[in-house]
Amino acid sequence: KAGARAAKTAANQPVAARVNTTDPSSRIMPGKRDGYDQRYNVQALCCPGQLILAIGLHDNANDKRALEALLQAGRANLDTAGIIRPIGTALFDSGYASEANITNENLPAQKVLIAVEKEARQTGRQRDEVSTAAIAWQAMTDLLADPANAALYKRRGAIIEPLFAQWFTRYGRAISTRGDTVETELHLRAVAHNLEKVTRARRRRARTGPT
Repeated sequence: KAGARAAKTAANQPVAARVNTTDPSSRIMPGKRDGYDQRYNVQALCCPGQLILAIGLHDNANDKRALEALLQAGRANLDTAGIIRPIGTALFDSGYASEANITNENLPAQKVLIAVEKEARQTGRQRDEVSTAAIAWQAMTDLLADPANAALYKRRGAIIEPLFAQWFTRYGRAISTRGDTVETELHLRAVAHNLEKVTRARRRRARTGPT
């Protein structure tokens, strides 16, 4: 069915491109519940505790080609901050699953775990016999079948999802700027977010003492 849809689209390509003249850096992308609109795909990399290590834009609704760039940005930011400790395990959901990502040996992390099923099936919340994992993903399927790796992957949602919940609560879903300044706005928000995290951690330590 997907092949038939792709062939139909290829045979009826639009004759004119569409560009948002007030915001040419954005793209027409689908939302989760409200159809297509002019949007940005914001990519974020964070550690436990929701400190943001890297944030930026990806010009496509598909996340597969965003994985390497996001990890490289995180590594560059850590290097700039003088943090030389390697990135241990990087966790990505099935939106990043591709043969290129799974077989990439140049990613700046000691281990990369990419879900080969949708989150509910990968974490065991949904149990059925229908697998959506591609044959080319068998190596990652085997990795995730290891109990230790499965336990690591289950932490993904608790690490990254609260970040976006906090972000949307604090700043909303809209971007206030346009064009090239969108990246600047995102980075300023990320700095404010991280400073808030650091300040709260210091207040907790002041109340409870060092741990």
